[in-house]
Amino acid sequence: MICACAFLVLFVVGFWAARPVVGWIEQSASQLGVSLHVFRVADALSILVQSAFWLALVLTAPLVLYQLWQFVKPALYPTERRATLMYIPGIFGLFVLGAAFAYEVVFPTVLQFMFGLSAELDLQPVIGIREYFDFLLRLVIPFGVLFELPLLLMLLTRLGIVSPSWLRQSRKYAYFILLVAAGFIAPPDALSLLIVTLPLIVLYEAGIWISAVSTVKMNRTLAAGKKAEKGS
Repeated sequence: MICACAFLVLFVVGFWAARPVVGWIEQSASQLGVSLHVFRVADALSILVQSAFWLALVLTAPLVLYQLWQFVKPALYPTERRATLMYIPGIFGLFVLGAAFAYEVVFPTVLQFMFGLSAELDLQPVIGIREYFDFLLRLVIPFGVLFELPLLLMLLTRLGIVSPSWLRQSRKYAYFILLVAAGFIAPPDALSLLIVTLPLIVLYEAGIWISAVSTVKMNRTLAAGKKAEKGS
């Protein structure tokens, strides 16, 4: 109930805050040499509603995670409570980082490649703002989610579900899954697929390293606890 109320309030606020955000997107599009147009009567309203929805959803996510943590907290040990609580800002931060990376690096690169291809075919692109915005969201939102992969692997390691050795052994299968995921995100061309896939592979390798570090720390903590028990 709290999360739903927070979402509704942020959605209303976001509806008005979305206007400068849309203006900022239009300005960045013009810097890339893109002129945006409106092809449908309801396009402007649709963009404002979509912007408000995603702003409200992203800003409500930490509260949703905190409510979930409150639900499972009684079943956790004190050390586990502190450790899992720290995942909430980490998840939000990695999402923002991934979305920013997609917006600042991946999106302009893919866009320039697509427009370069149009220029080679002597085609003049006429882009609608709704199509541009949908294409932007198609890259930014999945990248924000996938950037949480290292933290997810660390959490699964702490829970004992996966181990660094298992992650290394499963590397080729993971690469294939990431390639398929990139195929859903990226436009259907080899360069865009490569641009999207490479960061995902780097994230998986970073997850393996973080998982290994987490395992070492857990083993040290466990050994220290056993030593303390023997001493007492």
